[in-house]
Amino acid sequence: MTPARSEGDGVSRVPFEFSGSGSEYFKIWLVNIILSVITIGIYSAWAKVRRKQYFYGNTKILGSSFQYLADPVKILKGRLIVVGVFILYSLLSHLLPVVSGMMSLLFILILPWLIVRSLVFNARNSALRHVRFGFKGSVKDAVKAFILWPLAATLTLGALFPYAYFRQKKFVVENSVYGRTAFVYTASAREYYRICFGALIPILAGIILIAIAGFFLPPASALVFLVLYFYLFAYFSVKTTNLLFSSSSLSRHRFEAGLKTVEYMMLVLTNSLGIALTLGLFFPFAKVRTVKYRLQHLALLASGDIQGFIDDEQEPVSAIAEEAGDFFDMDFGL
Repeated sequence: MTPARSEGDGVSRVPFEFSGSGSEYFKIWLVNIILSVITIGIYSAWAKVRRKQYFYGNTKILGSSFQYLADPVKILKGRLIVVGVFILYSLLSHLLPVVSGMMSLLFILILPWLIVRSLVFNARNSALRHVRFGFKGSVKDAVKAFILWPLAATLTLGALFPYAYFRQKKFVVENSVYGRTAFVYTASAREYYRICFGALIPILAGIILIAIAGFFLPPASALVFLVLYFYLFAYFSVKTTNLLFSSSSLSRHRFEAGLKTVEYMMLVLTNSLGIALTLGLFFPFAKVRTVKYRLQHLALLASGDIQGFIDDEQEPVSAIAEEAGDFFDMDFGL
């Protein structure tokens, strides 16, 4: 276990750790694929649980591993419902186009409910030191975050997209709880706009370089485009991840994320090359490399006694930790 480091003022920096390896996950990944194919997808629910349990179990803080407690049967039920609806939609789209259009509208209307149920399921089945996480968001607020604000962003030709993204992250974080304690999110919409504006110079420079390369050496323009794509992907991933964690707190305890854009771009680039050159067989190793990199740059800034905080959460929550879910306690894959 990596020891906590004092940051002064009673704050200790507690790093996250990941102890998994690509070779270990490769075996799980390969077995999951084979059994999912043999069972025509039925085993995919058990495959998801095995995958999450591996990554949760190898993610540690203060020497304790996270736990994933989901029942594969509930995941299977959710997937069967989704597959059944998709098959019905496909049939109706050929036989009764008007009805299929109504079903598309119905799906948009129930999408916020599906998102909330999926967030509730995933949080409820995640735990640390036997204290479960939870999600308390309402469907009404989900409608605003995932329907109304994206619609407004579309109507404003993208001007409100950073704000819509901010509202979605705020909705997820502020409605998440650990035991009885809710997370707090202090980021502002201005910071998301700053991230977007920060990408303008690389985009403009990339467009100019692509145009120049296309004029003098056309094949080189494709290479410049790929570099720009990987840079922008890494830029937005790093900046939004750093902002998400650095603006989140739990009681008096804050989080810190310090991913680097160029480092992450090279990670994504080498992972992509590895997957392409091995016809997909490198995917498990790429997944582990990515998770390990993210966790190596993530830490908890504990203010005061973090162990005492966890102990306080354990006692009242333990009595309800195994409470039965409601009828819709299943994973819809969102």
